Amino acid sequence: VSLLTVPPSTLVIMALSAVSQKSTVRPAAARRSAVVVKASAESRRAVLGGFMAGAAMTLSNAAFAAGGATPVDIFDDRKAREKGYDIIYEARDLDIPQAERDGLTQARANLELTKKRIKEAETRIDGSVAKYTAKSYWTEAREELRRQVGTLRFDLNALAEIQPKEQRKTAQALNKEFLTKVEDLDLALRKKDLQSATTKLTAVQTALDQVIASVL
Repeated sequence: VSLLTVPPSTLVIMALSAVSQKSTVRPAAARRSAVVVKASAESRRAVLGGFMAGAAMTLSNAAFAAGGATPVDIFDDRKAREKGYDIIYEARDLDIPQAERDGLTQARANLELTKKRIKEAETRIDGSVAKYTAKSYWTEAREELRRQVGTLRFDLNALAEIQPKEQRKTAQALNKEFLTKVEDLDLALRKKDLQSATTKLTAVQTALDQVIASVL
């Protein structure tokens, strides 16, 4: 067919059709190229990742072997558990009594350890508290006193409870008097009154000696 015999409108349609075909082919080729490039990059990353993982495993095994360790180390923690290693788990158990969760039951069960704590608290009151008070270190003296009395009140009561009835009443009364004198000393320390604190410290030491004598 001669182009001279084709109407101009038909020529325009033919030209547009040719351009449309070219425009639809080019993006497809571009997409194929992008897919190939992306797949190639992912393959390189996968190979490199596998290589690094293998190298890390080799180094780890070498270090493990050099240290003389075994895959599973077994330790005997029975002695640690006997000393209260599991108390932290008991503290979180809501099905057991509060005293046991706080460790008070376990502490009171060992009377020899209770007596040692009482003696240690007495030594610190006679030593550290007296020294801080004499130097007017009010905060240190007050905090040390509170630390010792924090457990001392329970330990003295625990020993009083195992005494015969009449002796138990006497020990509990002395313990109550001791705690009252401790509160008086604490107030004097907070007021930073050296003369009053010194006098009340002597009263605390005397009261503590009396209550200890009644339970030990």
